[in-house]
Amino acid sequence: MKVIGFTGNYGSGEETLQSYLMADSSILFTGRPFFLPDFAQHFVATPTIVVRMGRLGKSIAPKFAHRYWNAFTAGFSVMAQCSDQPALSALDRAFDGAAIVGDWVETTSVADALHEVLELRIDDEVVSRHCLADMRRPLDELLASVSIRCSIKMGDLLFTGDAGSGHRLTAGNRLTALVGGQPVLDVKVRM
Repeated sequence: MKVIGFTGNYGSGEETLQSYLMADSSILFTGRPFFLPDFAQHFVATPTIVVRMGRLGKSIAPKFAHRYWNAFTAGFSVMAQCSDQPALSALDRAFDGAAIVGDWVETTSVADALHEVLELRIDDEVVSRHCLADMRRPLDELLASVSIRCSIKMGDLLFTGDAGSGHRLTAGNRLTALVGGQPVLDVKVRM
């Protein structure tokens, strides 16, 4: 299983779409605490919508991409910030626990799933309220572009982009999310 992430895919800005990879050990499912590692001074959590792949595919045409994902949820991508290393390293996004993922919402209808509102919060403050239809580059195009470079496998996760600005994490924070008003994510931040 792999985690493929994107940045800059929500909002009206002209930010360039960037991609990154995370190890399967980066995945932290809801209910488990996120422990602040000691290798960096700060950690920033960015809200995102996560899509789970449901079948094997390679070089998928955008018009068929909807067939390859079967569930979605809310999540956070956590990035380390080291003051002594101003340039972002690939490992600053791929450390253990950096991909926080909520409980899965199975797709019964792609059209309904695209318009289902996901609300992400940090300490009861809403930091993002988006749906998959809000993306600047549609999900079908994202999935097709990824599948040209590498095979998509069952269970792979796609972090669709930063659906809000990043928030610095401190011990005691609580990350929560709702999909259609139903809770899907609850993670406490600890030292």
